[in-house]
Amino acid sequence: MKLISWNVNGIRATTGKLKNGEKKGGPTNNTIKTLIEEQQPDILCLQEVKTQSEGDLAWLKTQFPHLYTNFATLKKGYSGVALLSKEEAEWVTFGFSEYSEEEIGAYNDKEFSYEGRIITAKFPTHLVITVYTPNAKPELARIEERTTWEQVLRMYLMKLEEEYNVPVILCGDLNCTHTDIDIYNPKMHKNTPGVSKQERDELQLTLDAGFVDSFRHVHPEEQKYTYWSNFHHARERNMGWRIDYVLVSHYITDKIISADCLTEYYGSDHCPVSIELNIVADDSAV
Repeated sequence: MKLISWNVNGIRATTGKLKNGEKKGGPTNNTIKTLIEEQQPDILCLQEVKTQSEGDLAWLKTQFPHLYTNFATLKKGYSGVALLSKEEAEWVTFGFSEYSEEEIGAYNDKEFSYEGRIITAKFPTHLVITVYTPNAKPELARIEERTTWEQVLRMYLMKLEEEYNVPVILCGDLNCTHTDIDIYNPKMHKNTPGVSKQERDELQLTLDAGFVDSFRHVHPEEQKYTYWSNFHHARERNMGWRIDYVLVSHYITDKIISADCLTEYYGSDHCPVSIELNIVADDSAV
Protein backbone atom coordinates (compact mmCIF):
# COMPACT_ATOMS: atom_id res chain seq x y z
CA MET A 1 0.00 0.00 0.00
CA LYS A 2 1.38 3.37 -1.05
CA LEU A 3 0.16 6.60 0.52
CA ILE A 4 1.04 10.17 -0.44
CA SER A 5 0.18 13.25 1.58
CA TRP A 6 0.47 16.84 0.33
CA ASN A 7 -0.43 20.27 1.66
CA VAL A 8 -1.41 21.80 -1.67
CA ASN A 9 -2.03 25.34 -0.33
CA GLY A 10 -5.15 25.70 -2.46
CA ILE A 11 -6.37 22.94 -4.76
CA ARG A 12 -7.33 25.33 -7.55
CA ALA A 13 -3.95 27.08 -7.47
CA THR A 14 -2.02 23.81 -7.51
CA THR A 15 -4.18 22.38 -10.30
CA GLY A 16 -3.07 25.38 -12.35
CA LYS A 17 0.62 24.47 -12.07
CA LEU A 18 2.95 21.91 -13.61
CA LYS A 19 5.44 19.69 -11.79
CA ASN A 20 8.16 22.33 -12.20
CA GLY A 21 5.90 25.02 -10.73
CA GLU A 22 5.07 26.80 -13.99
CA LYS A 23 1.58 28.27 -14.06
CA LYS A 24 0.58 26.34 -17.18
CA GLY A 25 -1.48 23.55 -15.64
CA GLY A 26 -5.12 22.53 -15.92
CA PRO A 27 -7.39 19.61 -14.96
CA THR A 28 -5.81 17.30 -17.56
CA ASN A 29 -2.16 18.28 -17.02
CA ASN A 30 -0.91 19.50 -13.66
CA THR A 31 1.54 18.70 -10.89
CA ILE A 32 -0.92 16.56 -8.89
CA LYS A 33 -1.84 14.49 -11.96
CA THR A 34 1.86 14.00 -12.72
CA LEU A 35 2.48 12.96 -9.13
CA ILE A 36 -0.26 10.34 -9.34
CA GLU A 37 0.95 9.00 -12.69
CA GLU A 38 4.58 8.77 -11.59
CA GLN A 39 4.11 7.58 -8.01
CA GLN A 40 0.91 5.48 -8.33
CA PRO A 41 -0.41 5.96 -4.78
CA ASP A 42 -3.32 3.88 -3.47
CA ILE A 43 -4.32 6.70 -1.13
CA LEU A 44 -3.82 10.43 -1.68
CA CYS A 45 -4.35 12.82 1.23
CA LEU A 46 -4.49 16.56 0.67
CA GLN A 47 -4.40 19.37 3.21
CA GLU A 48 -5.21 23.07 2.99
CA VAL A 49 -7.37 22.56 -0.08
CA LYS A 50 -8.98 25.97 0.53
CA THR A 51 -12.31 25.21 -1.12
CA GLN A 52 -15.91 24.52 -0.15
CA SER A 53 -16.70 22.64 -3.37
CA GLU A 54 -16.03 18.99 -4.15
CA GLY A 55 -16.21 20.04 -7.79
CA ASP A 56 -12.68 21.42 -7.47
CA LEU A 57 -11.47 17.86 -6.83
CA ALA A 58 -13.87 16.04 -9.17
CA TRP A 59 -11.22 15.53 -11.88
CA LEU A 60 -9.31 13.31 -9.41
CA LYS A 61 -12.11 10.74 -9.32
CA THR A 62 -10.87 9.18 -12.55
CA GLN A 63 -7.88 7.92 -10.53
CA PHE A 64 -9.58 7.66 -7.14
CA PRO A 65 -13.26 6.64 -7.20
CA HIS A 66 -13.63 7.26 -3.45
CA LEU A 67 -13.36 10.89 -2.41
CA TYR A 68 -13.88 12.06 1.17
CA THR A 69 -13.68 15.74 2.11
CA ASN A 70 -13.85 17.90 5.21
CA PHE A 71 -14.07 21.59 4.36
CA ALA A 72 -13.99 24.61 6.65
CA THR A 73 -17.55 25.82 7.22
CA LEU A 74 -17.00 29.18 8.89
CA LYS A 75 -14.33 30.66 6.60
CA LYS A 76 -14.33 30.41 2.83
CA GLY A 77 -11.05 29.57 1.12
CA TYR A 78 -9.53 28.35 4.37
CA SER A 79 -8.05 25.07 5.59
CA GLY A 80 -9.85 21.89 4.48
CA VAL A 81 -8.65 18.32 3.95
CA ALA A 82 -9.40 15.54 1.47
CA LEU A 83 -8.74 11.80 1.39
CA LEU A 84 -8.88 9.98 -1.94
CA SER A 85 -8.65 6.22 -2.24
CA LYS A 86 -8.78 3.47 -4.82
CA GLU A 87 -10.40 1.22 -2.21
CA GLU A 88 -13.66 2.13 -0.53
CA ALA A 89 -13.31 2.73 3.21
CA GLU A 90 -15.38 0.68 5.65
CA TRP A 91 -16.30 3.92 7.38
CA VAL A 92 -15.20 7.56 7.48
CA THR A 93 -15.46 10.24 10.16
CA PHE A 94 -14.68 13.96 10.09
CA GLY A 95 -13.83 14.94 13.65
CA PHE A 96 -13.17 13.56 17.11
CA SER A 97 -16.81 12.88 17.99
CA GLU A 98 -16.42 9.09 17.88
CA TYR A 99 -15.10 9.36 21.45
CA SER A 100 -16.31 11.39 24.39
CA GLU A 101 -14.39 14.20 26.02
CA GLU A 102 -13.97 11.91 29.03
CA GLU A 103 -12.08 9.48 26.77
CA ILE A 104 -9.86 11.81 24.74
CA GLY A 105 -10.02 15.19 26.50
CA ALA A 106 -12.00 18.41 26.23
CA TYR A 107 -11.80 20.51 23.09
CA ASN A 108 -13.44 23.51 21.47
CA ASP A 109 -15.84 22.03 18.95
CA LYS A 110 -15.99 25.27 16.97
CA GLU A 111 -12.23 25.36 16.50
CA PHE A 112 -11.77 21.67 15.68
CA SER A 113 -14.91 20.64 13.86
CA TYR A 114 -15.64 23.73 11.77
CA GLU A 115 -12.15 24.33 10.39
CA GLY A 116 -11.99 21.16 8.27
CA ARG A 117 -8.85 19.71 9.80
CA ILE A 118 -9.25 15.92 10.03
CA ILE A 119 -10.56 12.86 8.20
CA THR A 120 -10.36 9.29 9.52
CA ALA A 121 -10.89 6.33 7.18
CA LYS A 122 -11.06 2.70 8.29
CA PHE A 123 -9.84 0.06 5.83
CA PRO A 124 -9.71 -3.71 6.47
CA THR A 125 -5.99 -3.75 7.34
CA HIS A 126 -5.35 -0.23 8.65
CA LEU A 127 -6.69 3.16 9.70
CA VAL A 128 -5.66 6.36 7.90
CA ILE A 129 -6.01 9.76 9.55
CA THR A 130 -5.10 12.87 7.62
CA VAL A 131 -4.82 16.18 9.45
CA TYR A 132 -4.01 19.82 8.97
CA THR A 133 -2.72 20.83 12.39
CA PRO A 134 -3.53 24.38 13.56
CA ASN A 135 -0.68 26.86 13.31
CA ALA A 136 0.36 28.35 16.65
CA LYS A 137 0.44 31.80 14.97
CA PRO A 138 3.00 34.61 15.50
CA GLU A 139 3.99 35.20 19.10
CA LEU A 140 2.45 31.75 19.75
CA ALA A 141 -0.92 33.48 20.00
CA ARG A 142 -2.78 30.20 19.39
CA ILE A 143 -0.53 27.91 21.42
CA GLU A 144 -3.30 26.98 23.87
CA GLU A 145 -5.61 25.71 21.13
CA ARG A 146 -2.63 24.10 19.42
CA THR A 147 -1.58 22.23 22.56
CA THR A 148 -5.14 21.06 23.16
CA TRP A 149 -5.31 19.79 19.56
CA GLU A 150 -2.11 17.78 20.06
CA GLN A 151 -3.36 16.23 23.29
CA VAL A 152 -6.77 15.32 21.91
CA LEU A 153 -5.30 13.95 18.68
CA ARG A 154 -2.81 11.81 20.59
CA MET A 155 -5.53 10.27 22.78
CA TYR A 156 -7.70 9.79 19.69
CA LEU A 157 -4.95 7.85 17.89
CA MET A 158 -4.39 5.66 20.93
CA LYS A 159 -8.12 4.91 21.30
CA LEU A 160 -8.44 4.02 17.62
CA GLU A 161 -5.47 1.67 17.78
CA GLU A 162 -6.83 0.03 20.92
CA GLU A 163 -10.39 -0.38 19.71
CA TYR A 164 -9.83 -1.52 16.11
CA ASN A 165 -6.67 -3.56 16.59
CA VAL A 166 -5.15 -2.50 13.26
CA PRO A 167 -2.17 -0.23 12.49
CA VAL A 168 -2.78 3.51 12.54
CA ILE A 169 -1.27 5.77 9.88
CA LEU A 170 -1.34 9.51 10.59
CA CYS A 171 -0.35 11.81 7.75
CA GLY A 172 -0.48 15.49 7.04
CA ASP A 173 0.87 18.91 7.84
CA LEU A 174 1.72 18.65 11.55
CA ASN A 175 3.12 22.20 11.57
CA CYS A 176 6.10 21.23 13.71
CA THR A 177 9.82 20.68 13.17
CA HIS A 178 10.48 17.79 15.51
CA THR A 179 14.21 18.43 16.04
CA ASP A 180 16.85 20.87 14.83
CA ILE A 181 17.75 18.63 11.87
CA ASP A 182 14.28 19.36 10.52
CA ILE A 183 14.85 23.08 9.91
CA TYR A 184 17.58 24.89 8.01
CA ASN A 185 18.53 27.43 10.71
CA PRO A 186 17.17 26.30 14.08
CA LYS A 187 18.80 29.01 16.18
CA MET A 188 17.20 31.79 14.15
CA HIS A 189 13.72 30.26 14.57
CA LYS A 190 13.97 29.12 18.18
CA ASN A 191 10.71 30.63 19.44
CA THR A 192 8.70 30.78 16.23
CA PRO A 193 5.55 28.73 15.53
CA GLY A 194 6.42 25.18 14.56
CA VAL A 195 9.75 25.30 16.38
CA SER A 196 8.67 26.16 19.93
CA LYS A 197 9.48 23.85 22.81
CA GLN A 198 5.77 23.37 23.55
CA GLU A 199 5.03 22.09 20.06
CA ARG A 200 8.09 19.88 19.88
CA ASP A 201 7.33 18.42 23.29
CA GLU A 202 3.79 17.52 22.23
CA LEU A 203 5.00 15.79 19.06
CA GLN A 204 7.58 13.89 21.11
CA LEU A 205 4.82 12.71 23.47
CA THR A 206 2.94 11.32 20.46
CA LEU A 207 6.04 9.45 19.36
CA ASP A 208 6.55 8.22 22.92
CA ALA A 209 2.96 6.95 22.87
CA GLY A 210 3.91 4.39 20.22
CA PHE A 211 3.97 6.18 16.87
CA VAL A 212 6.98 6.40 14.59
CA ASP A 213 8.08 9.15 12.21
CA SER A 214 8.46 7.00 9.09
CA PHE A 215 10.82 9.31 7.22
CA ARG A 216 13.19 9.68 10.15
CA HIS A 217 13.01 5.93 10.79
CA VAL A 218 14.21 5.23 7.26
CA HIS A 219 16.53 8.26 6.99
CA PRO A 220 17.88 8.90 10.52
CA GLU A 221 20.42 11.56 9.48
CA GLU A 222 19.12 12.97 6.20
CA GLN A 223 18.27 16.67 6.11
CA LYS A 224 15.29 16.98 3.81
CA TYR A 225 12.45 19.48 3.99
CA THR A 226 8.77 19.68 3.06
CA TYR A 227 8.00 23.41 3.34
CA TRP A 228 9.71 26.56 2.09
CA SER A 229 8.70 30.20 2.48
CA ASN A 230 7.63 31.99 -0.68
CA PHE A 231 10.12 34.75 0.13
CA HIS A 232 13.89 35.16 -0.29
CA HIS A 233 14.10 32.33 -2.87
CA ALA A 234 13.86 29.92 0.05
CA ARG A 235 13.19 26.81 -2.01
CA GLU A 236 15.99 27.45 -4.48
CA ARG A 237 18.33 27.95 -1.52
CA ASN A 238 16.81 24.98 0.34
CA MET A 239 15.97 27.12 3.35
CA GLY A 240 13.24 24.73 4.42
CA TRP A 241 11.33 23.10 7.23
CA ARG A 242 10.17 19.49 7.58
CA ILE A 243 6.66 19.85 8.97
CA ASP A 244 4.77 17.23 6.92
CA TYR A 245 4.85 13.68 8.25
CA VAL A 246 3.59 10.14 8.03
CA LEU A 247 3.49 8.55 11.47
CA VAL A 248 2.76 4.85 11.86
CA SER A 249 2.08 2.44 14.71
CA HIS A 250 5.43 1.35 16.09
CA TYR A 251 4.86 -2.36 15.54
CA ILE A 252 4.74 -2.06 11.74
CA THR A 253 8.07 -0.31 11.19
CA ASP A 254 9.37 -3.56 9.72
CA LYS A 255 6.62 -3.26 7.09
CA ILE A 256 7.94 0.08 5.77
CA ILE A 257 9.29 -0.38 2.24
CA SER A 258 10.07 3.30 1.67
CA ALA A 259 9.37 6.74 3.12
CA ASP A 260 10.39 10.00 1.49
CA CYS A 261 9.91 13.73 0.95
CA LEU A 262 9.19 14.19 -2.76
CA THR A 263 10.98 17.49 -3.23
CA GLU A 264 10.94 17.29 -7.04
CA TYR A 265 7.22 18.19 -7.12
CA TYR A 266 6.45 21.91 -7.14
CA GLY A 267 3.13 23.73 -7.22
CA SER A 268 2.74 24.47 -3.51
CA ASP A 269 4.94 25.91 -0.78
CA HIS A 270 5.01 22.31 0.53
CA CYS A 271 6.13 19.15 -1.24
CA PRO A 272 4.41 15.74 -1.01
CA VAL A 273 5.52 13.07 1.47
CA SER A 274 5.13 9.36 0.81
CA ILE A 275 5.20 5.97 2.45
CA GLU A 276 4.98 2.47 1.03
CA LEU A 277 3.98 -0.33 3.41
CA ASN A 278 3.64 -4.06 3.12
CA ILE A 279 0.49 -4.44 5.22
CA VAL A 280 -1.54 -7.64 5.22
CA ALA A 281 -4.60 -8.72 7.15
CA ASP A 282 -2.73 -10.37 10.05
CA ASP A 283 -0.72 -7.23 10.94
CA SER A 284 -2.87 -6.53 13.97
CA ALA A 285 -1.88 -4.79 17.18
CA VAL A 286 0.01 -6.65 19.87
